[in-house]
Amino acid sequence: MVRFSLSEITTLGWPFERDVAAFAAAGAPGIGVSVAKLERYGIDRGTRLLRDAGLPVSCLTSSGPFPLGDAAGEAAALDRARRHLDVAAELGASCLFLLTGARPALSWEEAAARARPLVESLVAAAAAVRVRVALEPTSQLRMDLSFLHSFDEALDFVDAIDSPWLGVVLELNNAWIERRLYDNIRRRTARIAIVQVSDFKVGTLAASERVMIGDGDIPLRRICRALADAGYAGWYDIELLGRAIEAEGYEAVVPRALRRFRELWD
Repeated sequence: MVRFSLSEITTLGWPFERDVAAFAAAGAPGIGVSVAKLERYGIDRGTRLLRDAGLPVSCLTSSGPFPLGDAAGEAAALDRARRHLDVAAELGASCLFLLTGARPALSWEEAAARARPLVESLVAAAAAVRVRVALEPTSQLRMDLSFLHSFDEALDFVDAIDSPWLGVVLELNNAWIERRLYDNIRRRTARIAIVQVSDFKVGTLAASERVMIGDGDIPLRRICRALADAGYAGWYDIELLGRAIEAEGYEAVVPRALRRFRELWD
């Protein structure tokens, strides 16, 4: 059975409690919890609300980013990420998304060297609470969030650390055009912590401008089939955002996103 959830980022303008009520009413089989929304609502209250609603939590998104090169800032971000791991464990989430951060003055190799001990420290904490850290590559326009901008390079970074408690978010909005995508899905399936599902319309010239599943150009059926054939059995998290999603309205987006995802498997 395919496990999937709807991310609270999809309904970015709604508060936590409205997300929970709307997702449950629409029959969502899971929820991707926003760290920011949960913290605003209150972690203890939010945990109780999710349990009362019967909504399994796929992931907690996102912790970080680390301000690379700022030792005090790195330490503070690491402490926050450890707390987020504890929250993810309490929620029963499979993983915590992590943004590594970046620093434009650093080369890729220098940024990776600076980030690696921070990630390794967090992986040790992840093993203790049995929640996987999922590194989240971002668009190259989001240098404020990460130095990792492709599935392929994030896999290489994770391979070098080689822990079962560290994986990569397969973020389809970025990764679908990558060289070696299908080879990486086949060979490095175990490194995929979660698959983030959205769609993209060719001609878009801005970051984080996604469209409804099936309204864009990503060959989602083909990618989902490749994942199934490779034996991937983890969560898929639907994360839609941008002007098209806002224009349609969350009340319409929530049930349509769930329906469109299910149709990928028909």
